[in-house]
Amino acid sequence: MALAQSLTVPPEAQVGQPLEIRGADFPPGRYVLKIASENTSTELDLEAPEGSLAATWTPPAAGEYRISIQIGERTLEARTTVRAAPSPPATQSTPPAQTEPGPPTLAPDGLVVGSWKLPLKGSWIGPKVVGQRAFIARGPLVLEIDLQTPRVVAQHYPPGEVRALEADSELTVLLEDGRRLGLGAFAGRPYEGRWESLAVIREYRDTLAAANASGLDQSPESNRPYWYYFSLDANSLHPADLEAVGRDLLQRGHRPELAWGEGVMRWLEPWLLQIRVARRQGLEQSLLWSDFFLKYLPQLPGAKAMLWEQVGWLEAQGRPDLGQRYRAALRQVAGWQTPLTSANLSLATWVLLGLYGLVLLYLTLIYLPAQLRGVRPSGGWLLGWLRHPLLRLRHSVLAYTTLGERAVLLLLFLLAASALLAWGVMARSEALLAQDSLMRGTLRSSAAAEALRSFANTAPLRGLLAYALAKENPSESQRLYQEAPPWTYVLVGRGTPEALAQAYQRAPTSAAVREALGLGGDFWTAVYHQAGVAREAVPTPRIIAAAVGLSNLQALASDFPATWRNLPIWPSPLWAWTAAALILLFAAYHLLCFFLPKPQSAAPSPAWRRAVQFFFPGSPTYSQGWGLLVLLAFGGGLWLWRLGNDWGVVLAGVALGLHLLLWALLVFRGNTRAA
Repeated sequence: MALAQSLTVPPEAQVGQPLEIRGADFPPGRYVLKIASENTSTELDLEAPEGSLAATWTPPAAGEYRISIQIGERTLEARTTVRAAPSPPATQSTPPAQTEPGPPTLAPDGLVVGSWKLPLKGSWIGPKVVGQRAFIARGPLVLEIDLQTPRVVAQHYPPGEVRALEADSELTVLLEDGRRLGLGAFAGRPYEGRWESLAVIREYRDTLAAANASGLDQSPESNRPYWYYFSLDANSLHPADLEAVGRDLLQRGHRPELAWGEGVMRWLEPWLLQIRVARRQGLEQSLLWSDFFLKYLPQLPGAKAMLWEQVGWLEAQGRPDLGQRYRAALRQVAGWQTPLTSANLSLATWVLLGLYGLVLLYLTLIYLPAQLRGVRPSGGWLLGWLRHPLLRLRHSVLAYTTLGERAVLLLLFLLAASALLAWGVMARSEALLAQDSLMRGTLRSSAAAEALRSFANTAPLRGLLAYALAKENPSESQRLYQEAPPWTYVLVGRGTPEALAQAYQRAPTSAAVREALGLGGDFWTAVYHQAGVAREAVPTPRIIAAAVGLSNLQALASDFPATWRNLPIWPSPLWAWTAAALILLFAAYHLLCFFLPKPQSAAPSPAWRRAVQFFFPGSPTYSQGWGLLVLLAFGGGLWLWRLGNDWGVVLAGVALGLHLLLWALLVFRGNTRAA
């Protein structure tokens, strides 16, 4: 079968004239066609969906050209001789102007070549003439027009908005981010432009359709990038289009493990809703869409919720086998997520501060009578701070508490302070990772690499940069992998036998590790295989957040004032320094109280203690720590009830009942001892 493959080109061609290149009997997949001469070389990214290849290329200069394509370990090659365009005889008179197309010009309503006109809207760049071809551009779209027989012969899709067109021996595109790329360099690169710019592609198609001029564009519809399909209406897509989008996403460096931001939802939200809409058409139609998102875009905003909804629908259709398949894959997707977010840590901080405040209030009330007796000689509870501050400190409330009560209160203080710090660090990490360049399902874009370089140069972040540069600069990537901590994806990235063995010992269930060792895979193994992309260990959002969070902690240790002041949880620097001062003051107070001698007659009267304990859930066992769980359960139940959850009343009732039982036992035990 391999020997039946063929690559054919005309033996001779002419500068400026399109050269047709065809191949037959190829295995389905993507191929790179290389065209080289003594003075120039270029590459074309082609796809053979049904075993055949077809491409059009315009030779920029005369010479002998070698055209080759790699198939496994074999190379198919063909040659063609390109001759210069013949000059007209000296005796030949110039043809009448009306029989030869004039130079291309951009009019307000389109491109004009002689009597031929391509209807266009908006402001286009160009035209730039190269040989017998003219190029115009707008946003992420470049059109190639044949000037001899005017027609659009190719649509090119640069990975960003075009700023200018430049031409020497061949066309070069200057993108808005400053990169200069030839037409052959577009292959394999992810889209880095603004998502709203994709409207240019849809507007171009709609303009031709409205003018009934779609026949003026004769460009091939194969080998178009995923962002071209993003701009299309969901109802116009076919199953083959979805598979082409998925393969192109993987081949351009996008990975199912990595997150997407909200910007792309302008185009993909209608696609996501097709899962629900297609259910009316039957099981197969709905599965086409849900399989697409599960395979390639499970981290898209809203995709996980829609896919879980699909699980229930599949089971309702009598297909629990498919439902179980989705459940297993979605559980794996959940394992990629960050377990803690700034919202979770914010809630934890306020809960711990609330517990700390309630326990401190409880201790203050419990020991208030004894404290008032102790501070009476120094001027009273309040004036004592002005008359005899040191003596008043000697009679502070924590001096009257037991060792267990002091330890519990100190533990709550440390937990609250730690939660506050974790909240700030996580909020800072989320702010850094919320950059659009890092929320496009890939780290292998030039913008993502620049964003990672702008972060602190720490060992965890060097691992992320190593992954980002693995294709663009393999030697630099390996150097960074060696300097990164030995996390699983780093060990797989190193690729040595020792590193792979260590990776398996650390993460024996990792699909990337198991595939590297030939031990099997997971749901996405076949997805990668069908796309012709090698499986790699990818830094998931959980790993990325951990790397950035550790780097922020290192920055906090190396430059505490600046890092603490810039935490995004503070409304202003004044709040940051006030919080720092209060934390230091309370920490010193707690430590000092461990060395204060306990005043005489510090124990409160039993009646007063029982009266105060009645109003604080769990207070009879605060000093042992169990009472805090009762207090937390009671507060959590009230919070759930406030949010409209009826189980909150049950939880609060159980906690309150347990508190009253403990309190009654305490009263009974005290009465028994008194008797």
